[in-house]
Amino acid sequence: MGRISDEDVARVRDATDLVSLVSETVVLKKKGRLYWGNCPFHGEKTPSFKIDPTTQLWHCFGCSRGGDAFGFVMQAENLDFPDAIRRLAERARIDIHEEGGPGLPAGRKERLIAACDTAAGFFHQQLVRAEGAAAAREYLAKRGFGSEVAKRWRLGFAPGGRDALVRHLTEAGFTRDEIIEANLALADGPRTKDRFFSRIMFPIADLHGRTIAFGGRVVGAGEPKYLNSQETPIFHKSANLYALDRSRNDIVASGTAVVVEGYTDVIALHEAGITNAVATLGTALTERHVKLLGRFGKRVVYLFDGDEAGRRAALRAVEFLDWSITPEAGSGQIALDVALIPGGMDPADYVGAEGAEAMRTMIEGARPLLEFAIDTRLAAHDLTRPEGRSAALADAAALLTPVRDSLLGKDYMGYIAGRLQTDFATVQRAVPRAKAHQQPAGTKEPAAVVTVRPSVEQKAETELVRLTALAPQVRAEARELLAEGAVADETASRLLGLIIESGTARGDDLFAFVARTDRDAAETLAGWLVDAREVEQIEYAFREVSARVKDFALGRLIFTKKAELKAIDPRQDPEGFDRLFAEIAELQRSQQALRVRQPGPSDVEMEQS
Repeated sequence: MGRISDEDVARVRDATDLVSLVSETVVLKKKGRLYWGNCPFHGEKTPSFKIDPTTQLWHCFGCSRGGDAFGFVMQAENLDFPDAIRRLAERARIDIHEEGGPGLPAGRKERLIAACDTAAGFFHQQLVRAEGAAAAREYLAKRGFGSEVAKRWRLGFAPGGRDALVRHLTEAGFTRDEIIEANLALADGPRTKDRFFSRIMFPIADLHGRTIAFGGRVVGAGEPKYLNSQETPIFHKSANLYALDRSRNDIVASGTAVVVEGYTDVIALHEAGITNAVATLGTALTERHVKLLGRFGKRVVYLFDGDEAGRRAALRAVEFLDWSITPEAGSGQIALDVALIPGGMDPADYVGAEGAEAMRTMIEGARPLLEFAIDTRLAAHDLTRPEGRSAALADAAALLTPVRDSLLGKDYMGYIAGRLQTDFATVQRAVPRAKAHQQPAGTKEPAAVVTVRPSVEQKAETELVRLTALAPQVRAEARELLAEGAVADETASRLLGLIIESGTARGDDLFAFVARTDRDAAETLAGWLVDAREVEQIEYAFREVSARVKDFALGRLIFTKKAELKAIDPRQDPEGFDRLFAEIAELQRSQQALRVRQPGPSDVEMEQS
């Protein structure tokens, strides 16, 4: 991301009405010229949160926080200042220019959104009126989704024929390139074919309710059962959740986000009055999803089917458990809980059979995810035998490896000790020795993988490799970093060298080149790029991460030099001591100069602070 101009900041500020913004999540009452409500940042029964519409400022007399619209969004959604600007710019539908990278050309994003919105209208009309949609209407009716539900959720039907949508969008004024870029169609030589056909369509919206993608369920037999839009400039699966635009206010009000796996589950829960439910978009819930939900609530409940597949899905959730958002993370903490629906039913079936109150009770009683995972691993062993308890200890202790030094980890060490009827010290000793990929005895499915959280330095070097793989134009600079020995991690250094050696290769060509030299390295690179974040201004991002890598490299060198200095007796070798002391001082000056020069908060952010 680049620097946001003062002019754009002023445009966003002028376009944002603070009362309207806060009213999206807080009930406000006007008293005189001021608006009052319960503060969203601390629990209170008597309103002490005020807004002055004249000055466009807010203040809470209870927690002493206050500021303007940017400050409110920063507090409410845990964003830094530039991201708050971007968030409000999206809300106001203002295109902002950021220095340091290309980004999306002005108007291009809106054109793709408009194409998706037009497609949603077309699909909905097909569902309502087309004779060929009779089977789709029958399926929805059997699920309890009649015409009114279909209207509220803008459900649709993609007809067969493979060019109905393309013709409609073309007549509406959209170009072939725009239709393909929005992933509404596929290029087939000179022809352009509809991506979706003979499917019930679920429009996927961004936080502001604008259609940006689709999920399609096949009508009748066919594979895949569900087909989702691919990644586009306006749609990223790891950054979007189905119905979050509808749920966000209720997540804020309740403090809880309910996550399910299917579109119909979300609709069924909302129609039953459980309006804080969202669904993932054909992927597992990711760390990015959890942090997104954390902007609105402090508890996430994973709601899984109670069959064996549901249990396996719940256990897989441990794989992406972000240990930085445990109780040790202070204001950023998020409680991660899990509930399994009994009887092998899915959420839609359960709420239909048992009612909304039974579902609310289940959600309220959801268990901590880590506790569930520990109990599941312990249950895989015969705890009546010493051998079984020993194996169970090692198996459960593996889950605590990432949190072994935290209060949360110690709490669960005590929990395991109680379950195994042993002492705390025995469990504590077992945790550091636990294996991250240990398979519970008697299971056929892979155990949840627990990975020790990488250091900030490792993350920076991994990101450096990712950016260099994505952008050949930065590889000359990456070569200099490699030559300077700035990259400490052996795997990152190896990959970086291979990427540079490939010249300008990208995508499949790059993977093929790396695989010919080192297949293991190619597999590692593929893994690193699977969840690579979208980078609109890649050269700016590269400069930012390379500055961090240089900073870490200088820090390592300074640490080494200081250790050498301690080994020198200044009385025996005053010249050597002085020379090394001067080297350290110079390295520290270089490090400080680097930190001053490296990309950081925008000039606007500095001005506001």
